[in-house]
Amino acid sequence: MSDMPNAEERSGDARSQRKSKPADPLPSALVDRDQVQARSNAQKRKSFDRMFFWLCVAIASLSVVVLVVLLVSIGFQGQSRLTSDLINNSHSELEPAKSGMWPSIIGSLLVCGISGLVALPLGIGTAIFLEEFKPANKLLRTLHGFIQLNIANLAGVPSIVFGLLGLTVFVYMFNVFGQIQVNRPSDWELFGVNHYYQVLSLEPGQTILVPQQDQSQTTIKISEPIEGIDNDGNPFQIEIWDRASGPKPADRETRLKTVKKGAVGGSYSKRSWYYFRLPFGKSFLAAGLTLGLVILPVIIIATQESLRAVSPSLREASLGLGATQWQTTRNISLPAALPGILTGAILALGRAIGEAAPVLVVLGAAIAKNRGPENLMDSVVTMPVLIFNWAGRPQDVYQQLAAAAIIVLLVVLLALNSVAIYVRHKVQSR
Repeated sequence: MSDMPNAEERSGDARSQRKSKPADPLPSALVDRDQVQARSNAQKRKSFDRMFFWLCVAIASLSVVVLVVLLVSIGFQGQSRLTSDLINNSHSELEPAKSGMWPSIIGSLLVCGISGLVALPLGIGTAIFLEEFKPANKLLRTLHGFIQLNIANLAGVPSIVFGLLGLTVFVYMFNVFGQIQVNRPSDWELFGVNHYYQVLSLEPGQTILVPQQDQSQTTIKISEPIEGIDNDGNPFQIEIWDRASGPKPADRETRLKTVKKGAVGGSYSKRSWYYFRLPFGKSFLAAGLTLGLVILPVIIIATQESLRAVSPSLREASLGLGATQWQTTRNISLPAALPGILTGAILALGRAIGEAAPVLVVLGAAIAKNRGPENLMDSVVTMPVLIFNWAGRPQDVYQQLAAAAIIVLLVVLLALNSVAIYVRHKVQSR
């Protein structure tokens, strides 16, 4: 009786037999169908990937071909005008073949310089504040996010909108300070200007300047001796000559200081390079400030991206050693982000020097200038505006000049991009 297995032993043997029994294999037809389906799906994915790859290659090649065709056509059209006259001369209506773009090169550099002086400190400072000094207060965090959103939106606003803003704010200043009138002094000339009356002396072709006391009086009639100044700014007594008193003085020095009785002098202003008035009018200062608004969001975003690329562990280590937030920003974050900041700044200046729409709105399309500006309130011509004017003329010579000017502008932009790459590698190597 003791040799017979009990119920528990019999159930254990049954379970072990069930475990050791192999599972029934799947039907071979079902296995073959799954493998075929898997291979088919893989083949479809590979075909789709290959098709998408060649589609991207075709689109990229088409873009490159279009760009090459444009550059080659511009090169062939403008190669005959790539001479020293193009760089050294100014625009000429009488001799179009000898027209050049020297004043526009100077104008573009000045406008770009003004925009950089305004936008770079303001943009980099704003980015540092938004990225490194984020507020902890809930209300301030909401305001921070609102400002950040608006900066991102401003980066996508068409540049002509900034031109209209510059026309209203900088050129006319909402007419708060009155309008600028030709040959009339402004009531808001702050410094850098002296007003005179210009009178012809007895020496042919020579004039005498009389200090202007009343700016509302645009002319003066000289009937008695008054004080004038010579070309060096030295005062002297103006002599009066009357036809009834005899012949003109024989001495040239005397004739230079003598005027005919009853001579009429008109207003004349001597302006220094730092001449400043309100409103700015159609000046290159207004154009530079407008372009500063155009590139300001670009600089802010580029600086923020560079600061975000700095490893947080560097900041945490600096703060953990007892450094303040400003010390961490100045000694850790800014040096690490400097290559990206400089690259973004140079590329933003490249955008400014190639903008045409804002400058057209602020300064107009006039190109009849044969020199650079004499003061901050003087107007200028920029390279994009000159190209716009030349390209709109039907004569073949102006079409060729426009193509040659485009080549010069492209060279300038490529030079700025090359400088950005060089500066980035130079700073990173340090």
